Amino acid sequence: MFKIEIKGVEFNNKGAELMLLSIIQALDIHLHTYQLVLSPGHLLPYEKRAKLGAWQKFSFSFFGIDWTWLGNLFPTKIRKMLHHFGIIVEKDIDIVLDASGFVYSDEWGENRLKKTLKQLTKMQKNGQCYIFLPQAFGPFTGKNDELMQKIIAKSQLIITRDQVSYKHVSLLAKRGEALCFPDFTTLLSVNKISLPEHLPTKYVCVIPNHKMFSQKSPADKKCYIQFLITSIKAIEECGLTPVLLNHEGKEDYDICLTIVEQNKNKLIILNELDALKVKKVIAQSFFCISSRFHGCISSLSQGVPAISTSWSHKYEELYRSYQCEDFLLETTISKVELLKKIEKIINQREQQSRKLLRLSQIHNNQCKAMWKIVFDKMQT
Repeated sequence: MFKIEIKGVEFNNKGAELMLLSIIQALDIHLHTYQLVLSPGHLLPYEKRAKLGAWQKFSFSFFGIDWTWLGNLFPTKIRKMLHHFGIIVEKDIDIVLDASGFVYSDEWGENRLKKTLKQLTKMQKNGQCYIFLPQAFGPFTGKNDELMQKIIAKSQLIITRDQVSYKHVSLLAKRGEALCFPDFTTLLSVNKISLPEHLPTKYVCVIPNHKMFSQKSPADKKCYIQFLITSIKAIEECGLTPVLLNHEGKEDYDICLTIVEQNKNKLIILNELDALKVKKVIAQSFFCISSRFHGCISSLSQGVPAISTSWSHKYEELYRSYQCEDFLLETTISKVELLKKIEKIINQREQQSRKLLRLSQIHNNQCKAMWKIVFDKMQT
């Protein structure tokens, strides 16, 4: 029975939670029996890990130093004893599925790259398998370029999520290791998930993202908040009800509160929903305005038109794949132009929805093919 660690996921970010649940769904379909392993942490609390039946990886840091390696020194008898407590050390894990989303890039620095390379080096010596599931990568320059090249060489499979990421990785790959497939959360159905109570009949989800300004100036933050407020007013002028949907944690929730304070009309805020509820709410939205990547995916893949803003190449690539680049906007757009975009969605809603669902089916078939490649690699 494979012991499989899913790396890079969490419960705070609903996109990361969707990836976790999607991987578990694929494991259930393809393997039937396996042992799920997750690392402990404040974004992966024990109660939620326990509900999934996940083993806990022996993993902790102290004074900024990673002490996970200590578990590998335990004799077999001690390691087996830890199994009674649901704890497993790194060397006893067979496969790591990395679903980090977007952390391997110059933007996030070299620390994550160094840590992953260290883990891969140990796993390679132990004959373990490390697979990067579809995610965004790059760009890489200088030392990061060298680190990523070594990471690619030591992994069994690396799958990018878009053509820009594919080019970044392919430039470093020597043997054509990289593949490219769409985001795999589209295969996760929410047909049996119920909606929260008291939602209006015709609502529009507005999904903020603090990363739109987190590394920019106060003026950029002000501009982004104003864009969201303008969007909400435009939605109301079109006879629809805006609903603020928090897709990740406190920082995005603070944006929601700021908007409520500055808006004259009372606004609905949906907060602390689990990932499946969030995806269901998006599925029933008339359209969405989202700055969260998986908010956009959950919208477009379910046939719900979505206006978006971007802070990374992954948004441009996503909208290109759904043939709706026209709805990827700058935060400086005027209210008049924004209203035109919204009116176009309202007037062509059914036509756009059919196109999105057709493209989504193509992406779903590609994702199924991707999983076959992954499980074939896992069992070789």
